[in-house]
Amino acid sequence: MRRMRIRMRMRMRLKGVGGWATGSARRVSTRVSPRQVVRPSGACGRLRAKREDEGEAWEEYQWRKEERRSQNGNGATGARGENAAGRRPGALSTEDEGTWREQGFAFYQNRRSSAEDEFAAWDWGHVNKEDADFNPVWTCIRKEAEEESSAEPLLSSRMYSSVLSHQSFEMALANILANGIGDKNLLPCQLIHIFLSSLQKDKIRTAALLDLQVTKDRDPACKSYLEALVNFKGYHALQLHRISHDCYSAGRVVMAQMLQSRSSEVYGVDIHPGAKFGKGILIDHGTGVVVGETAVIGDNSSLLQGVTLGGTGKASGDRHPKLGNNVLIGAQATVLGNISIGEGSMIAAGSVVLKDVPANTLIAGIPAKVVGSTKGNPATLMDQLL
Repeated sequence: MRRMRIRMRMRMRLKGVGGWATGSARRVSTRVSPRQVVRPSGACGRLRAKREDEGEAWEEYQWRKEERRSQNGNGATGARGENAAGRRPGALSTEDEGTWREQGFAFYQNRRSSAEDEFAAWDWGHVNKEDADFNPVWTCIRKEAEEESSAEPLLSSRMYSSVLSHQSFEMALANILANGIGDKNLLPCQLIHIFLSSLQKDKIRTAALLDLQVTKDRDPACKSYLEALVNFKGYHALQLHRISHDCYSAGRVVMAQMLQSRSSEVYGVDIHPGAKFGKGILIDHGTGVVVGETAVIGDNSSLLQGVTLGGTGKASGDRHPKLGNNVLIGAQATVLGNISIGEGSMIAAGSVVLKDVPANTLIAGIPAKVVGSTKGNPATLMDQLL
């Protein structure tokens, strides 16, 4: 009998008339919606209430989805790929907040969240090929992620969160970096907006793509773009430096230093935010690489583990090395002071360089001396034999 009374109370709906509900149900004002159920207390009542709330939220989400489709003219898009409401395909409209979200962006990373996001995840799954940005490298990465998800089911969750749930290369990279250095005080969902603001700039985005390409081309241990993007800490540290340098150049010095500190803690790579890197850079392995504030690294250069581009103790001013294009610096090599390393030069592993190096020159030793000349592009060939 007690169970029957509880069920009857749960089915009671107010008819717009105030008053006391019987039993353990609470008093409800006359302004409460007629759909609200007078629920009993206790675990059973809370569970039933939760299920009913989820059902109502799902119905509301479906209703909003149909409303958006009707407003957008059944999804028709214009010449620029925007629909009738002026939003790109794959954007989730949130009229109540006056903002929109990318379909390919992981829901927990949105600055604002709504009750319908959980149900939207059920409906959408990962981003379709038609919704993802067209980029040869990004297309290849997505294909590799799908293949790995099938071959290694245990990694399917990581492939989804790192690659397949994102609409573009910069979104995926921002997600990977934010989750890599995030902690309890610097949440990934906060860092990711900072990272995206930098990675969406054409210059930084292009450099990040070229860095990824040369990592795959020059490192014989790297078999795919996906490996470099998801697992290679030298690549991660370099892209994090590009973001910190962008913050540093914009006057956000403390933020840039914080990113440098976290990169040093997590990846073992210490690059001052003021250092300038060209594009198409390989930092192989990454462990122990140190680059000073006024150092400059030219395009298409390669640095191996343990490389130091440091000063000579000068308190301030221009005090760090300047590398030309296509330079290869071997493992554990040290270059000190405001000296110039000519284009196409190679510094052998373990060398200590204290003087300027002419272009297309091979140097080795402590202190380093000229031992020959280079042929072709040493940074691309990665041939470290003398």
